[in-house]
Amino acid sequence: MKNPVLDQLHDHQSIRSFSDRPVTDEEVEAIFSAALAGPNMQNFQPVTFIEITDQDLKRRVTEKVKMKYIENATRYFVVTVDWHKVLLNQDAETRAIMEERIQHYQYLEGGIVSASIALGRAQVAAESLGIGSVTMAGAMGAFELYEKELDLPKYVKPIMGFSLGYPDQKPGIKPKLPLAGSLMKDHYDDDQMKAAIEEYDQTMAAYFKGRNIDSNWTKHNASLLTKGAANTALSQYPHDKGLDLK
Repeated sequence: MKNPVLDQLHDHQSIRSFSDRPVTDEEVEAIFSAALAGPNMQNFQPVTFIEITDQDLKRRVTEKVKMKYIENATRYFVVTVDWHKVLLNQDAETRAIMEERIQHYQYLEGGIVSASIALGRAQVAAESLGIGSVTMAGAMGAFELYEKELDLPKYVKPIMGFSLGYPDQKPGIKPKLPLAGSLMKDHYDDDQMKAAIEEYDQTMAAYFKGRNIDSNWTKHNASLLTKGAANTALSQYPHDKGLDLK
């Protein structure tokens, strides 16, 4: 089955090199109005995008996380889960009850899901305008800078970085798991998953070979998840923002 929307979704490429062509305020408004028109947790709308326009701050974030497509992006946004907004304009008694409630894990998870939906829609909206994008969980490595520079209230927690710009070059479409590796029926089927991964490893081995890399998906995942150490500060960060995961 094909139509222009499906074709666009299948053509997704993460853009990490941007031209000098500006992304206008009108385009940004079109992208984010479409992004935020989607579903979210009980219409709390617990998502806020914060654009960093200070080029020096973008440079410092880049130095921290080693991602040049932050500093070089035409426009760069920090994606946040925002439970602060629902507390505004409440009376003190109601606010106290609400604050206790939003410290529970379900609200952090609901906010992350809501932000993820909005972020995915923003990518599709941008691509429909010919604008490239890349999302970065690794941009959270600069969370101390965000806290210092962005005046983030309690209950506003960054979760992703999001760069926009007209592509300078396109890297090509990266193959994904066959559908059997992500779609099951009635129960989780290990045999189905293993077969899908074996098929995908062959696909990715050919993909990596084209880039002069001797690897596949299984080896790539092992490399990523066994080298270095986890950022334990990020595990503490939700608690520091008042999201205590009760």
